[in-house]
Amino acid sequence: MSDPATNETARVEAFSDGVFAIAITLLILEIKVPPSAAHDGLLVGLKNLWPSYLAYVASFATIGVMWLNHHRLFTLIVKNDDRIIAFNLLLLLPISWMPFPTALLAEHLHGPDSVIAGVVYAGSFFFIAIIFNLMWRYALKVQAVAAHADAQGITRQYALGPVMYAALVGAAFISGTVVLIVSALYAIYFALPPRLWRKA
Repeated sequence: MSDPATNETARVEAFSDGVFAIAITLLILEIKVPPSAAHDGLLVGLKNLWPSYLAYVASFATIGVMWLNHHRLFTLIVKNDDRIIAFNLLLLLPISWMPFPTALLAEHLHGPDSVIAGVVYAGSFFFIAIIFNLMWRYALKVQAVAAHADAQGITRQYALGPVMYAALVGAAFISGTVVLIVSALYAIYFALPPRLWRKA
C-alpha cells in the first residue's frame, strides 16, 4: 500500500509541474512575428527581434533550472504540511508571473525605461530565490526531508541564491542585456549537482 504522505507530496509536485510547464510555454508567445508590411524586409525584422530571443533564452534557462531544483527538493521532501503547500504556492506565484517581466525587459531593453524593466525582471527572480530558501529550510526544520547526502549540499548551494539575484538587481542599473546574460549564467550554477557543495 502506498504512503499517503508520499502521495500528497506527489500531488504537490504534479501541480507544480503544470505551472512550470505553462509558464515556460508562455515565454515563446511574447515573441511576435514581424509584420508583413515592414519596409526593411522579413530578414531585418527577424534580426530586430534579438532582444526577445535573448530574453526568451535567459528566462527559459532560468525557469527550466528552477523546475529542476523544485524536482530535486520534492524528491527529498517526504512529508507534507499546510506550510509547505503555502510556501510552494508562494513560489509558483512569481514563476507564473515571469512571462510578463520577460516581455517587459525585451521590449524596453534599450529604451529609457530599461532600468525599471531590468529591476522588475531581476527582482522577480530575487523573490523566487528567497522563497526557495525559506521552503527548503522550513522542510529541514520540521524534519520533512529524507536523510540524504545531498541535503547539506542543497542548503549551501541555495544560500548564495538571494545574494546572487540581489546583485542581478544591481546589474539592471548597468544594462538590461547584462541582466539577461548573467541570469542565464546563474542557471548554470543552479543546474550543478548539489554534491559539489557537500562538506569533505
